[in-house]
Order: sequence, then structure tokens, then C-alpha cells
Amino acid sequence: MNTFTTRFAGFDHDATELSAYIFSIDTFIISLKNEEIIRFVTENPDDFQKWLEYHRVRNVNPADG
Repeated sequence: MNTFTTRFAGFDHDATELSAYIFSIDTFIISLKNEEIIRFVTENPDDFQKWLEYHRVRNVNPADG
């Protein structure tokens, strides 16, 4: 995983578009800055969460991370 890129493999949005996220079971629920809510499932949730953290996307439930 390359944390320095603003795109994560298989994810359709740029890190600059993201506002916040929460992870539940196997799904990331993500709030975009345009107020849209999306869901994302990846085979690499740990890598995706690290990518989100690197890009300072707010975790709305930091007790989980």
C-alpha cells in the first residue's frame, strides 16, 4: 500500500473528498465533503484504515481504531 497517493486501489474517491468514516463488521461507512454517504468493503481493511488515518480523515468512533 502506498499511503502517499490520494487514491486507494478499488476505491472511487480521492482522499480530499472524504470528511469522516466509521468501520462496522466489514464495511466502511464514509461521509463525503459533499454530504453524500457511501459504503466501501475491501479485502484489506487494515490498509484502508491506515490510508484514511494518513490522510487525516476523521474516525467518528476512535475507540474502534
